[in-house]
Amino acid sequence: MISSTITHCMRAAAFGLVLAVSSPASADDIRDAIEEARRAYQSNDLAAAKAALDVASQLIAQRSASGLARFLPAVPAGWTADEAETDASAAAMFGGGLIAKRRYSSGERHVTVQVLANSPVIAQLAPMFSNAQLLGAMGRVFRIKGKTAVLGRDGNIQVLLGRTLITIEGSGTEAEKRSFLDRLDLAAIEGFNG
Repeated sequence: MISSTITHCMRAAAFGLVLAVSSPASADDIRDAIEEARRAYQSNDLAAAKAALDVASQLIAQRSASGLARFLPAVPAGWTADEAETDASAAAMFGGGLIAKRRYSSGERHVTVQVLANSPVIAQLAPMFSNAQLLGAMGRVFRIKGKTAVLGRDGNIQVLLGRTLITIEGSGTEAEKRSFLDRLDLAAIEGFNG
C-alpha cells in the first residue's frame, strides 16, 4: 500500500515536472505589454495604448542591452571584475541607445570596457572616424583586427564599429587597455543588431 502510494506520488510529481518544463516558467513581459497596448487601442484608449507600448519598448531595450553584455571580455588572469552593467536608460545622456560596461581591477589599476550601441551620438562620431586627419587630432591612431582605433590624449581607447562605439578607459596602462581591446570580438560587436 505504502509502495503504491509512493509510486503514485512520484508519477504525479513527474507529470507536474513535465507540465512545468513544457510551459513557460514566467510570462513574457514584452508580449504582455504589447497585448495590453493592443487591447487599449481596440478600446480607443490611445493614452493607455501609448503607455503600454512605451513599457514594451523599454523592456525590449533592456533585453537588447543584456545581449550586448555578452561581448564584454572575460576576466583575465590576475584581474577581478565587477558584474557587467547593462542599461537602456543610462544611454539617454548619449541621446538614447544601449550600454553594457564592466570594470576590471588588478591591484590599484582598473580598466572599464564600455560598449554603446544604437545611439544617435554614434552617427555624429562617424564622420570623425572616417577622416584620418580628424581622428589624428584626437590622439594616436592604430589598427586592430582590421579596424581603426584611437588612443586619445586622455589615455582612453575608442573604436567605432558601425552603430557601436567601444570605449576602454581607466588607470590601467596602454598595454593593458590594448589587451582588453584585443579580447573583444570586433566583428560580432559590429554585427550586433539589438
